[in-house]
Amino acid sequence: MLKLIGTASGREYGFSTLAQGQLQYMDRAYQFDYVPDALRGCAHVRTCGGDKMMGENEWCFSLACDRPADVYVLYADRQPQLPQWLWDFERLRMNVTRLDTMCDCLKGYFSVYKKTFSPGEIRFYGNSPLCMLEEDWYRDTKAAGYCMYSVAVIDTKSHLKV
Repeated sequence: MLKLIGTASGREYGFSTLAQGQLQYMDRAYQFDYVPDALRGCAHVRTCGGDKMMGENEWCFSLACDRPADVYVLYADRQPQLPQWLWDFERLRMNVTRLDTMCDCLKGYFSVYKKTFSPGEIRFYGNSPLCMLEEDWYRDTKAAGYCMYSVAVIDTKSHLKV
């Protein structure tokens, strides 16, 4: 069982299924377009696009999982740096795409990063690398044109897409 423990921002995060046409965020109308077969149908944590300015060293949100799980972070290719906490994840040779609020406008490409976790709490940290937060243009525009990450989870024992 997968459960949201809490968020640092106090914004509501939710769960859905990772699939074409599903919404990526709780606070944006962006829809997934292409989802690789290996991830299609798994549990998707709908984060909030408004949390994208949190620094990489800040706790962002936590999940609780009662069994071992493969956790996948969908991180925007456009971001020139990865947050340091994501360095421990393996970058896979797959991508996810999403559409903007207009259903015919491709908005983003997301690389997929994977890490296996034991049962218990799984902590996620901020989206923005500190080196980016030091840039005036990044802060002043509130990272306009950049995206918050999303998370997908698959049970490693049964290979069920929880």
